[in-house]
Amino acid sequence: MRSVIALKGFIALQYFDPPNIDKSILRKAGINETVLVPIKPFKGALPQNCLNNVKAYIDSFGGEVQLGWIFSIMGNIALKLTAHAVVKTKEQKFLCVTPNQYRKDKVRFSPDNGVNALIVNNFLPQKLVPLLTNKMLDNYLALEREMNDLRLANSGMVSQKQVLDIQLKAQVLYPSILQLAKENTSQKDYCFCGSNKKRAKCCK
Repeated sequence: MRSVIALKGFIALQYFDPPNIDKSILRKAGINETVLVPIKPFKGALPQNCLNNVKAYIDSFGGEVQLGWIFSIMGNIALKLTAHAVVKTKEQKFLCVTPNQYRKDKVRFSPDNGVNALIVNNFLPQKLVPLLTNKMLDNYLALEREMNDLRLANSGMVSQKQVLDIQLKAQVLYPSILQLAKENTSQKDYCFCGSNKKRAKCCK
């Protein structure tokens, strides 16, 4: 899922993966090191199942699990860190073996063995970092954190009522968040909508 929260009646801002992320943005999340890891899906590997994919690969070819973070941006106003597992090969190189429809050739990855302590019921966590100071944005990201916490606590299952409650709260905030994203996206920036096109060739 790339949208923040599936909003009935709205097209939600989509998280996107710009070719480059400014180091100052990564530092806001406490990230100092990233590497570009080649993506070569392992036969039988499933999307959004990176940890199990890596373990299956290691059973066949050796290596070890390397945990860390991958990155995406919402509206040029928030950074998402998604925990991810890759293979550390016998040659001490990183390899992503999980298919991903949004990242085809390489993925920007920050190794972090501390992720292991954050895994719940074999589900990997996320972190959300606001890129500017704004109360509405903080409230909006809090709703996504709430959804992620429910997912972790319930082995990926979230009740329809819980989802609806969060959606209704997000709908109230969404117009302000969209306006904030527009105001903080220049014509030279990647478009706030998440198309991965420059705004000058995308949304007004």
